[in-house]
Amino acid sequence: MYADDLMLLSASVSGLQQLLDVCAHNVKDLCLQFNDKKSHCIVVGPKHKCKLSTSGKPLQWVESVKYLGITVMSSKVFSVDLNQLRHKFFGCTNSILVHSSGVSELMKLHLMESYCYPVLSYALECFNLTSASINHLNVYWNSVYRKIFDFRPW
Repeated sequence: MYADDLMLLSASVSGLQQLLDVCAHNVKDLCLQFNDKKSHCIVVGPKHKCKLSTSGKPLQWVESVKYLGITVMSSKVFSVDLNQLRHKFFGCTNSILVHSSGVSELMKLHLMESYCYPVLSYALECFNLTSASINHLNVYWNSVYRKIFDFRPW
């Protein structure tokens, strides 16, 4: 059996290795094992990539990791990838627009607010987004109004 969906956070690489050692010991006591193909390390802050291991197997350093549907990027500051969020959001809005021909504009807006806005805003209050990222999210949401009410981009 594998120990899945475990996330460890540490302020230092040495602290992370200590956490990994404790987890490896406890996992072994439970007759489980780490899946080294699914275990990754990501750094947020200064780029110090050291060798880390679980039960003697080295862990791979990656540039991004997806956790609870949000893609966290490796960078100097904590950042998330908005591209997947944008794809999900516009997929949701296009689905509603395609299936709501003949429906009033206010009903379309209500559907967008009920089903698409939560996709756009999921877990974003937990992240310290840059003003550029917030501006992109505003552009995405404003496009809903343009589509529904047939406004021009300017």
